[in-house]
Formats: sequence, structure tokens, C-alpha cells
Amino acid sequence: MKLELITFPHPILTKKISSFDFDNPPYDPKELETSMLEFMYKCQGIGLAANQVGIDARVFVMGHSDNPSFGKAFFNPSVVKNTDDIVDMEEGCLSFPNMYVKVKRPKAIVAIWQNVLGEWEESEFRGYDCKCFLHELDHLEGITFKDRVSKLKWNLAMKRNKR
Repeated sequence: MKLELITFPHPILTKKISSFDFDNPPYDPKELETSMLEFMYKCQGIGLAANQVGIDARVFVMGHSDNPSFGKAFFNPSVVKNTDDIVDMEEGCLSFPNMYVKVKRPKAIVAIWQNVLGEWEESEFRGYDCKCFLHELDHLEGITFKDRVSKLKWNLAMKRNKR
């Protein structure tokens, strides 16, 4: 599967992405997971949503090239609970090359998703993993990290980027 990175302002990045149908899969789930993880590692990312590579399927991958065997796909993910504690952590995005901005997000969440076999899983995510999960979930909702910060904060980040 040949993947190509989509960058902002491509319209697929602001579109709510369709559910992944395991009864009639548009792609082989395992092949999609493998292709997306390989592509993400090649781009030196830690998360990648399907719409960032032009695919209208509700799935993202997370992982780190230091330990690729732990990388995995999250199909039809959603958050079922989050903490009231908020953290302000820096985020970057492959679809916004060289842009970094601090985004406020819950400190921890409980999420559910389907794995490559279509089985439902649930887990708690904290810190960096929580930030990454929410960032990628936002992509599937058509929300970018640009939408999560004030115009002033974004403009300051753009100025830093141009230096």
C-alpha cells in the first residue's frame, strides 16, 4: 500500500472521517495497520491518522520507532472518560511540518477502540500517550491542533517557525 502525506489546508484534514466497517472493510485492517505504522516511522512521527494519508477510514496508529513492536492501530476510537486535570503540552503534527504549539488537553483518558480483528479494547492513557491519542482522534473528527489554540498562540507559533 503506497501512502502519501497530506498537509494542511487539504480538505480531508477538516472532514469528519467515516467509521471503519469490519463487516465490509474498505482495506485489509492488518495491511492498513502495517502500512500506516511503517509510513509513520519513516516520517519520524509518533501518531498518524488515516486522513493524513488520504484515507477516509476511522483509524489511526500510534507508536515509536525506538520500539516498533508496540505500535498499533486504533479503529473507531472514542473517549469514554477523561480527568478534569488539564495539562498544557507541546504538540507537533506531520500535516503541519515544523509547527509546534502548546495545546491544553486532559491529563488522562479512558478510551475504547477496535483492534485489527475488530475486537473492542479499552485502556487508560496518561501523559504523552494521552496527548497523542487525543491529537489523532481529533484528526478523525476533522479537528486539527490549529483549532485547539487561540489565533494569537497560533500566529506566535507561525512566527517562530519562520525563523
